[in-house]
Amino acid sequence: MLTTQNRIIVLAVGLFIVTQTLIFASIPMGNNKEPLTVLVKNGTGLTEIADILKDNGLITSSSLFILCSLAYRGKLMAGEYELRKDMSILDIVKKLGRGERNIYTLKILEGHNLYNIAETAERSGIVGGNEFLRLSKNRAFLTHLGITEDSLEGYLAPDTYYYSKEVEIEGFIEGIVKKTFKNLAKDDIKRRMGELELDIHKTLTLASIIEREAKMKEEKPVISAVFHNRLKRGMPLDADPTVVYGTRLFNQPIRRADLSAHTPYNTYTFPGLPKGPICNPDRNSIQAALNPAPVDYLYFVSKNDGTHVFSKDVSDHNRFVALYQRAKNAKKR
Repeated sequence: MLTTQNRIIVLAVGLFIVTQTLIFASIPMGNNKEPLTVLVKNGTGLTEIADILKDNGLITSSSLFILCSLAYRGKLMAGEYELRKDMSILDIVKKLGRGERNIYTLKILEGHNLYNIAETAERSGIVGGNEFLRLSKNRAFLTHLGITEDSLEGYLAPDTYYYSKEVEIEGFIEGIVKKTFKNLAKDDIKRRMGELELDIHKTLTLASIIEREAKMKEEKPVISAVFHNRLKRGMPLDADPTVVYGTRLFNQPIRRADLSAHTPYNTYTFPGLPKGPICNPDRNSIQAALNPAPVDYLYFVSKNDGTHVFSKDVSDHNRFVALYQRAKNAKKR
């Protein structure tokens, strides 16, 4: 049994060890302020984390690092971290313990297509644009997601997403696609798709055309009605945005020759829907696709102010086309 004197000695020794440990753990490796990017993936153990830090010259003692991590019960968060050699072990442990990792933002705007999103993902530092496009058309990945078509076009729900690199990019994209499927799994949406004899792919395809044609939320159900009416009559949709998507000439004005270009997206050359979505539609466009306005319009033309004029017969439509085309040309002079 320890005497009072021995207890004091043991306590003093323990206090000395703790004090010395904290002193050593608070000494930086050096004075280099150059940031080093360190990635700790999900499932990486403490010993492996210590090895990664040691390999990057950020710590000298794995044991000391592991000991200090007990302040967070040994539970350090995975992620991509910006660390420096002028940081002490305590600084590094604190950063990993609090999860102060790099977070990347991907904002998918309604109406943006895969090519727009690829550029955004690259600018945001999430993934290279070419890598994103390759993955978005990877057959095995699409099958894993439950998509039977040939790309992710239309399946990336518009929203703002936050990404941390301990997650594989495939997992990040999968989460976005799951949101789309979740939105379309709602009872009212499933019921309407059944009533209109539309599946998910056709719904997203029609919604994507509405998204690209409509500038005003209020006009979406009316534009939807035009397309539904034309589909019922076996008429071509004559939608310019589908032509543009087929030619991939996104930043150029549509040409007369484009209207006869042979692509599976040219709705001037065949009746029915194109091969697939031409962009990623928002909820309003999806709702409009499933709930067209009760009107019998077959045509619409832009009034050059974000709104459209609608008509039931081709003679009225042609008159409006001429009227607003002249107004558009007059503005250019």
